[in-house]
Amino acid sequence: MLVSGLTLYFSVRAALLAGVEQSARDSALAAADTVDSGEAVRQDDMERFRLRGGVVLVRDKDGRVLAQTVDLPGNAEERDSIWRQALRRDQPVGRTLQIAEGASVYVYAVPVDPPQGPARVVEAGRSYEAAEEALETFSTVLVIGALAALLLSLSGAYLLARAALSPVGAVVAAARKITESDLSERLPVANPKDEIGNLTATINALLSRLE
Repeated sequence: MLVSGLTLYFSVRAALLAGVEQSARDSALAAADTVDSGEAVRQDDMERFRLRGGVVLVRDKDGRVLAQTVDLPGNAEERDSIWRQALRRDQPVGRTLQIAEGASVYVYAVPVDPPQGPARVVEAGRSYEAAEEALETFSTVLVIGALAALLLSLSGAYLLARAALSPVGAVVAAARKITESDLSERLPVANPKDEIGNLTATINALLSRLE
């Protein structure tokens, strides 16, 4: 049960984090397609990216911001290295940045080459915060579910053990009533087909012979 729970946890975690990264890539590629087509990135486009929970920036070859939804969080030096790598390699670059203790954002940079205009790279970022909150909630539910399953298992085991041992208690109580002068008492046979019932029946047969 523990292994299954851990497997489920890490599977859900991987899916949530991958969803954040895919969303950032989709936003960057959508904005890059707009820029590459020669169209200007309109304000309503930027607003649409912002409402999707992401951050989008368009930069020129020197890194100057030409358009943005909001300022991209994170260390400026780390941010610079991402878009510079995308320009130098002439291919998309993605990386996770630490923006604060325990908080991070995924940034994806895509080089562009529009027919006109100074735009040369598009960056998109998305915070892992929502995914981490969902993962925390899932972890709590998973732990509660595991504890509930353990409690049910223990309760079931107790009830089964009690049911299995109850014939033994009846046999012991009846055996205490048998004395040397009175062998007429017989042990109760709850189930003659199981081991306890078979043993009890054998003892009863012995008592009959002795009597």
